[in-house]
Amino acid sequence: MPLLRLRNRRLLSLMEILAAPYSVFRRVLPQVATLGVLIYISGYIYISYQHLDLISALYAAVSLVTTIGAYAPSLSEMSAAEKLVLTVVMVAAVSVYASAAVTIINTVSNRQTWRDARARWRGSHVKDHTLIVGDKPDVAHAASKLESMREEYVVLTSKSEMLGPLPASRVILGDPLDERELKAAGADAARVVIVMMSEDDDGLAVLLRTRRLNPDARVLVEVNDDSMRDVFEAAGAELVVSPHRLAGRVLASVAISGNIGGFMLETKGLGELSIGFFRVAKGSRLEGRPISELPKGLIPLLVGRGNEPPTPYFTRDYVLQAGTLLVVMGDPKLFAGLRELLETPRS
Repeated sequence: MPLLRLRNRRLLSLMEILAAPYSVFRRVLPQVATLGVLIYISGYIYISYQHLDLISALYAAVSLVTTIGAYAPSLSEMSAAEKLVLTVVMVAAVSVYASAAVTIINTVSNRQTWRDARARWRGSHVKDHTLIVGDKPDVAHAASKLESMREEYVVLTSKSEMLGPLPASRVILGDPLDERELKAAGADAARVVIVMMSEDDDGLAVLLRTRRLNPDARVLVEVNDDSMRDVFEAAGAELVVSPHRLAGRVLASVAISGNIGGFMLETKGLGELSIGFFRVAKGSRLEGRPISELPKGLIPLLVGRGNEPPTPYFTRDYVLQAGTLLVVMGDPKLFAGLRELLETPRS
């Protein structure tokens, strides 16, 4: 399975590169359409005035519009009206070529054109991916973390500065509030959608449009105003996170457990849970006692001694010794009591 997934990722990257030139063609479609109209007009003139058959008229029209000049009727045999129309056609064709050339040069020289084309192709073909929608700096951090875990994701943002640190095929520059852009990023086929807008009103609009496109997706929202939490949950967000509240929990948890790994989370139905990191101090009240004597409500997850890596394999009779690393999960309100037991000397 990992090998198959790796092959699919490589195939996807190859297809993105092959699909990118379409972005150039898409930008010169008006010029191509105009050339088609000019060829039609020229062919009609040749049929009407030169009495050529359809194939011959098409050949003559293409040669005229492309300025090859392979077919050149005698000027003395041409009416004034025919000369006038064909002159206008030739001048128009030259103008169209000049416009198309400028468009192609600008498109090819703009690196973002190719990046955007690859990202849009990926967004319209991947399924069960994670879509990050937002205009906050946190978007780049979330995307980088998914990248490090080799998770399939696409970013939709209006901020061009997001392009720097992220892979070319991952970022679509567009309006997150535009439902067409959301579809281009694969919102209708995503497994998870992360919304990180700088304005909560915009975040709510993205959430509602995402829910309309994909009712089954897990939608996670970062809000700026924690009082909006119930509004987003009522609108269909599975998880609502406030960065300010989360930062406060992290700092409070570090103050208690001494390790940033133990930040506090609020879990539906279970209240607040946290993972705390503690060391057993020499002479403390729990030194030499079995791990089963931990305060009720705290679940031991890992233990380790000295420089040994922590292990989850221990029994209720595991003896806590001085220097033992203890990792527990539970209500953070209980951490202060646990710290006192692990650090306060016996009376």
